[in-house]
Amino acid sequence: MKKSIYAAMLSGIVCPGSGQIWLGKKLLGWGFISVSVVCILVIMDQIISRAQVIAEQILAGNISNDLTSIYAAVSNVALDASNSTMPALTWIFIANWGLSVASAFWFGAQQDKQLQLQADSKTEA
Repeated sequence: MKKSIYAAMLSGIVCPGSGQIWLGKKLLGWGFISVSVVCILVIMDQIISRAQVIAEQILAGNISNDLTSIYAAVSNVALDASNSTMPALTWIFIANWGLSVASAFWFGAQQDKQLQLQADSKTEA
């Protein structure tokens, strides 16, 4: 399998940045991983804080303890457009992942070309 395809698959399936690390571009790979981890941590923090607010409202008796009331409260929080950081972070995460796959493929293709040139020069000699 070509390095370009394998590196792109690593970055696309395993983790953004893993293909770059496999290709030897460690700083770039860790950069992609760092952006992904930060996005996931911030998104999870926001999700947990929203869930805690709903749980506190249930315990206080503001939301009844049945599935339809809880579902309605969760839906209202999920559809709340006042907090615009979640969609922005989601798009940053997706863009980071896409750029990671594209750059892994590109760097892998460069290494594939170098290997092909080395193989061609050995067969000519």
